Amino acid sequence: MAEPFLLSDQHFRDINPVDCGWERCEPSHSFGPTARMYWLLHYVVSGSGVFESGGVRHPVRGGQMFVIRPLETTFYQADEHDPWEYIWIGFTTALTLPAPLREQAVVQHSGLGSLFSSVLRLRTMTQGRELFLCGQVYQLLSLLSERQPLENDYVEQAQTYLASNYMQDVSISGLAARLGLNRSYFSTLFHQRTGLSPQQYLLRCRMEHARELLCSHAFTPGEAALAVGYPDIFAFSRMFKRYYGVSPSEALRQNQANKQAHD
Repeated sequence: MAEPFLLSDQHFRDINPVDCGWERCEPSHSFGPTARMYWLLHYVVSGSGVFESGGVRHPVRGGQMFVIRPLETTFYQADEHDPWEYIWIGFTTALTLPAPLREQAVVQHSGLGSLFSSVLRLRTMTQGRELFLCGQVYQLLSLLSERQPLENDYVEQAQTYLASNYMQDVSISGLAARLGLNRSYFSTLFHQRTGLSPQQYLLRCRMEHARELLCSHAFTPGEAALAVGYPDIFAFSRMFKRYYGVSPSEALRQNQANKQAHD
């Protein structure tokens, strides 16, 4: 069930609303791939689905907003068992929008729910719809221009995940999607906080744990390789030597020699 709200193009310069509506989607209902000439924001009231942009699929649930930028090819689909209900606003603008809209695929903020719910007032309005929507978009921009207290949480959650799952086949793009972030924005945020890219941080976790297993717990190189997520011992050995300057076998021998010297 869809309910688009009819608007007139007022050609406002700063914020010009061109599309708005509400929809409760059928299971697996999809739209795209397609691109638009304007900004389009979908706030998910309830249910869930997936949003794909830049080749990355993002799970989206109630309380989150997914962002479609001008000329960006996107695809989105309601969940088969818990299809989403959403409210959307589309607009053109001459303004530089807040970073979350420019850089994140999925945005979450506690103030989004009440803001988008107020858009449903258009059902009873016959005049001034466009001006009313301008006000709502300005409120949204103000909301998202506030300092984002969750940015550090994103990095901390990512660090915790990588430090706990380094032995798995970790996808950095998949991790960014789980956080609701654009891959490039996530990598920039992570590097600013840690001085490392997510991939470099993952490598450090793997190599430090591998060395500890070799030197403190007498794991063989093959056992250490498997324990830190390298099913190919040769790939593990090459990476270990590149990281530490010695092979795993040499590191193990050096550690055993040092122990014997102190016995």
